[in-house]
Amino acid sequence: MMPGHIVRFAIAIVAFAILARLPVGLDPAFQFDAALAVIWGFGILSLVLLTGYAGQVSLCQATFAGVAAYGAGMTVAGMHGGYLLGIIIGVLAATVLGVIVGLPALRLHGITLAIVTLGIALVFDKYVFQDHIFDWFTGGTGGWQVTQASLFGIPVDSSKHLLTAYDVMLALFCMVAVLMVNLHQSGAGRRFRAIRDSELAASTMGVNLARYKLLAFALSASIAGMGGSFYPLIAGSVSPQPFWVFTSLQLAAIGVLMGVRYVPAAALGGLFMAVVPDVLTRYGHGTFMNRFNYDISYDWFQLAVGVLLVLQLILLPDGVWGDIRAKALRAWDVVRMKPREEVRPA
Repeated sequence: MMPGHIVRFAIAIVAFAILARLPVGLDPAFQFDAALAVIWGFGILSLVLLTGYAGQVSLCQATFAGVAAYGAGMTVAGMHGGYLLGIIIGVLAATVLGVIVGLPALRLHGITLAIVTLGIALVFDKYVFQDHIFDWFTGGTGGWQVTQASLFGIPVDSSKHLLTAYDVMLALFCMVAVLMVNLHQSGAGRRFRAIRDSELAASTMGVNLARYKLLAFALSASIAGMGGSFYPLIAGSVSPQPFWVFTSLQLAAIGVLMGVRYVPAAALGGLFMAVVPDVLTRYGHGTFMNRFNYDISYDWFQLAVGVLLVLQLILLPDGVWGDIRAKALRAWDVVRMKPREEVRPA
């Protein structure tokens, strides 16, 4: 039997091969949705590590992504650097901010930590991303424009090579997902889960709470930053709107809805968050059976998320993917334990 890490790597390759083909042949708007789904998937994946693994609450994951997006945009458009350098600088900036945000977590937890991180998201939304004092970082009112870029000599930009950028992001997402699962099975993962279950018990067992809480915030911010650093690439520019405070709330809500403890839930959540609003915008207006007019606006998406979240907490407390996983495991146990029919002698 193959070791677990080889199996996980093989599953990631198969998943990449399937998902890379899904947007092929679609119109550019849906191809953009596919790329955006990966970016939001990174955001939810960062919550899987921070909240699902380590039990820490954060309502500023979109802020981490925004800082990385502006860092990448500034490097490419403002400093005329390569996009790979832009990604590195963007992720480093998000990681540093993650460590700073993690400092209050050394003394706070639960709702108080959630309020602090929400306040940080509000501050960046209002006084960093939109204030002229930080035009050197944000590129001013128009933001940074990224029209041509390449990675490892391969053209990747929003105008002609959007699917190439999507494939690069998807490959990176699959790699990070495998590393996340491996982390869950490692000693650091066990320490994260010990902190999640009981900080007092974890401290009693010798877990360094300060070190692992800061590590969780730093890794989480870097993962969200990976997604955010690609945003200027697929959108052609970077602006505050995608990274405002409500996006952080949506990431948290959809992460819980899909199953914040499970890595595959990040892919489901990213797809849900990127595609459903576009579908509502495109097909939310018309006539049903040539008799009834209907008009479903984007606000219905926000309402649907709230209703689904309430229903999920009541009916599926482990999230959508958690329920799917539990049913699949029960079905496998039934198949495995099913007694073989006895062969009667002739």
